[in-house]
Amino acid sequence: MMAGEYLCLLAHGISMLFPGSSENSEDAKEQENIPKTKRILYAVPATFDVLGSTCNFFALARVAASVYQMMRAFMIVVTATFSVLFLKKRYFVHQMIGICLVIGGVIIVGTVTINASKGSGTTDPVGVVFLIIAQFFSGGLMVTEEKLIKGTIKVSPILAIGLEGLSGCTLLLLMMPILAFIPCTPQTGPNGEDKFCPYGVMEDAPAAIAQMFGDGPLFALVIASMFSIGLFNFFGISITRALSSSSRAVIDPTRTLFIWFMSILLGWERFIGEQLVGFILSTLGMFIFNEIIPVPFWGIHYNLKSKIEERNKKRNEYIETGILKAIEQ
Repeated sequence: MMAGEYLCLLAHGISMLFPGSSENSEDAKEQENIPKTKRILYAVPATFDVLGSTCNFFALARVAASVYQMMRAFMIVVTATFSVLFLKKRYFVHQMIGICLVIGGVIIVGTVTINASKGSGTTDPVGVVFLIIAQFFSGGLMVTEEKLIKGTIKVSPILAIGLEGLSGCTLLLLMMPILAFIPCTPQTGPNGEDKFCPYGVMEDAPAAIAQMFGDGPLFALVIASMFSIGLFNFFGISITRALSSSSRAVIDPTRTLFIWFMSILLGWERFIGEQLVGFILSTLGMFIFNEIIPVPFWGIHYNLKSKIEERNKKRNEYIETGILKAIEQ
């Protein structure tokens, strides 16, 4: 994961070699003329990313995939709360409606999937706890990224992700030798397999590397996931810079729609109408939150960004008109 983000740093370095690239523009150079001691602050969201992903992966091994996806909706609430507390954001009625629709849609999809599986998935309460903890780390990641990339440490999105990847790789390289000496108790799964401690220690990097290079398809998937994660986080932080961390959190669950659609096309899942209802609600909530679809009822649309800008424009015109009249008199 962090190696995929680190690739963005290499891409940034390569793009700087070409004078016509956006990374080499005068504005980008001015923004990125920041002391390296300040750039190290991007290690903060990288730490949140490492901790959140670790908890997520641990939870995914203990809960059903549908429960995992449904609980991820809690990240929207965490991100919105952190934005209010630490970024002093204010949410209007239409944004709260959008958040509720997205969360409701995700819950519908998860509930329908659980009922359709008929208990085939196993869910451990410990996994649920780790999953909830992970959402706090994920929310912290998005809010700290917004604080940095919109604050005094403004860098291009590709450089920001590259710095996070460098920090994350450094952190993992420091953690892996320590975890390799921490013993753990093997836990046998329902089918006799050991998902959590197959080698008797918390982390066995040599065994993981041997598995990766010893299996061609697995190696190809690892390489593909590196590029996928790098692109995913680059586009994610670009949304954060252009809009906000809350907008990114609201948009994030809609990717499940594309996964669901491709799974049906490939025959991995069967079509369930109730899931479509959940996806429609989530998509509608995303459009309402980001003001793509206004809600023209009960004055809810009064605080849309376009309406606020329109009122400010009229107010400025009235002020200018009043000043001109005063000058003429």
